[in-house]
Amino acid sequence: MDGPAQARARDSYFADRHADPHAVRVCRGTSCALARGPELWKSLAPGEPWRSIACAGHCDRSPVVLDRDGRAVQLRERAGRLARAELPVRPDVRVRARVPVVLERVAHGEFHPLSRALDAGVWRAFERAVRGEPAALLCALEASGECGRGGGAFPTGAKWRAASSAPGRDKVVVANGDEGDPGSFVDRVLLEADPHAVLEGLALCAFATGARHGIVYVRSEYPRAAERVEAAIAEAERAGLLGRAIRGSGFELEVRVVRGEGSYVCGEETALLNALEGKRGEVRLRPPYPTRRGLFGRPTVVNNVETLVNAAWIARHGAPAYRALGTAASRGTKVVSLNAGFAFPGLVEVEFGTSLAAVIDEAVGRVRLAAVAIGGPMGSIALPDEWDVPICWEAMRGRGIALGHGGLVALPEGTDFAALAQSWLEFMASESCGKCVPCRVGSREAVELARANAHEPLLELLDVVSAASLCPFGQDLPRPVRTILTRLAARGSGA
Repeated sequence: MDGPAQARARDSYFADRHADPHAVRVCRGTSCALARGPELWKSLAPGEPWRSIACAGHCDRSPVVLDRDGRAVQLRERAGRLARAELPVRPDVRVRARVPVVLERVAHGEFHPLSRALDAGVWRAFERAVRGEPAALLCALEASGECGRGGGAFPTGAKWRAASSAPGRDKVVVANGDEGDPGSFVDRVLLEADPHAVLEGLALCAFATGARHGIVYVRSEYPRAAERVEAAIAEAERAGLLGRAIRGSGFELEVRVVRGEGSYVCGEETALLNALEGKRGEVRLRPPYPTRRGLFGRPTVVNNVETLVNAAWIARHGAPAYRALGTAASRGTKVVSLNAGFAFPGLVEVEFGTSLAAVIDEAVGRVRLAAVAIGGPMGSIALPDEWDVPICWEAMRGRGIALGHGGLVALPEGTDFAALAQSWLEFMASESCGKCVPCRVGSREAVELARANAHEPLLELLDVVSAASLCPFGQDLPRPVRTILTRLAARGSGA
């Protein structure tokens, strides 16, 4: 059993453990902050208990709060009066790729019931795979050129191969449904509207690597997603798609859902593994990598939700069909999340190589933008003179732009950029896991320097935090803040 020190450590770390369980959760993510969500909530329900969360995953309909029962509710201001409106699962969905991969079903509705998923072809690739050899599946993933969609762009086939070759039989696969970059909501939509596709990708990963245990880790702010996945697991077990002797084979896989407890950093795979072990969600030093020594020391694959849906598509249609999409450097498609600041928000699936400017131009309408935030607070801010870049890992990296998880937040003319920079630094200070001193202490000092408008010392401090932090949270978050301070601080109402 856990000792009192470990229990106190968890209770002090995870927001849900020390917050009022009856409080309404008010989104303070970038999109909702720009839409004045916290301010509107205070005026709508003065005196009602509430607490802020990093992102509710409904950025296309900001501002949003989660009611006491977890329902996502949009705050609407009409004729000087505020009202609440419960939100449906799906945002507007558009496919601009030649062939839909991630959104091939979601574009046509919700497919969370097993019957609808089966009719649409989900699980067929897995049923075919378990009649063959894991090596064939590994080769297909490697040949496809698919890279993880969580932001790191690590080759998925290489990750699966490393876990497959790791010694030991007690291996684990994890679907990371906790990557909640403020501005991105594709994972939530997939978990809620197409959970069987995620489970099929997870099952394929388990078969390829020899794992017998699977976990879907769903962030606390997505309660409906957790319920949908739990229901999908139960249906798949009854149908003989999960459990023992699957489809008469010798393969077995037990899958369960674990709900997060309120920590942004647990979207990082090693922090997620610590949380699953009942520890604080702090990042681990690497090596060893999770594929060698992961959950409780066992070889573990952690894949993003969108990545797993890609893997299932590749298993169904083949590596050549996937490689035919995108560019030589970035294969396949990417789903871009467009926030409520665009005239036409929602999810858009594009092939890699599509111009960022083309995506923005189609969505922006008559809105005049000063910039767009890409990839959340750990991503980048791109000004109009940088929009001609193709959506491609290498091309964007070469321009100093981080695609991240593909969330785009419109920053209109008149945005208070100084306030935005300060809010991101406050986000960093409140969400830092505390593992390393540069991020834990540096983020707090950065907030004070931002409040004092001490830009030069702040820029110097951000360089130190970025260079010395252990994980991408501390390494990357200074980048968009630095852009604001050097190129945008004199614009808008924050001048």
